[in-house]
Amino acid sequence: MEGVNREIKDGVFKLLFEKPENAAELYYALTGEKCRPEDIQIITLETTISGRLKNDLAFVVGDRVLVVGEHQSTPNENMPIRILMYVGQLYEKWFKMKGDGKLLYAKKLHKIPKPEFAVFYNGAAKRPQKEVLRLSDAFNAPQSDNLGFLELEVPVYNINAGMGGSLVKDSEKLRQYSEFVAKLQEFQKIYDDFGRAVKNAVNYCIDNNILAELLREIGGKIVSILAMEYDVEMDKRVYAEELLEDRLAEVAKKLLRRGVPFQVIAEEIGLSEAAVRQLKYELGR
Repeated sequence: MEGVNREIKDGVFKLLFEKPENAAELYYALTGEKCRPEDIQIITLETTISGRLKNDLAFVVGDRVLVVGEHQSTPNENMPIRILMYVGQLYEKWFKMKGDGKLLYAKKLHKIPKPEFAVFYNGAAKRPQKEVLRLSDAFNAPQSDNLGFLELEVPVYNINAGMGGSLVKDSEKLRQYSEFVAKLQEFQKIYDDFGRAVKNAVNYCIDNNILAELLREIGGKIVSILAMEYDVEMDKRVYAEELLEDRLAEVAKKLLRRGVPFQVIAEEIGLSEAAVRQLKYELGR
């Protein structure tokens, strides 16, 4: 694998799903539409304008659909903004690859792959099985009826063990990835040393045929790869903050039942408007 022969800066999720056969499987799990590995063109961004943010996964399916996927080990409500930044650069990259850059200035409409988005979450903080983040939640002003409006919706799938639902059932690689992360989290609770936890998790997974091929392929670089993908200190803070978040959520629910506007609740108790809106949605169900 080319990625193993260079200095690896990619996480396990990216290394796994940058393989066309695995990307095709993931696309089927997300959409129910089957495609062949040869229909998949990986166009993941290696760098962005900032030089810091990197796209986890992007691929085009038969020149029809552009799929932009991101992996999260900590919740991030700014994902719609980040994906918005990625999309323009991905289309620019696609046009250059097709040699069609000049067609943007032609009068005739030029068709492009339809953009679709997905975020896969497997961190320590409790999250619902699926939630939707919207770009408009970040806007400082409401929509004007006289001007154009931009919206971008991003479904966030919780792929932690027992939470992935049909998504992990339809993607064997995603299921194995979920099991690998669960085993890693288990060993992190046992060992204070991150490297020891990783090595034990890797050995367990190889012995039980969980991402065994990829883990053998990565070899001795697995500790440095996962150290980049998972912020160990952040995970510890998440465990400590989880109880406080649960308490704030209960307070927010009580206020919602009393009819207090979610904007007021968000300002008073320190939750985001998106989080309070999600709680309101859960109460409505």
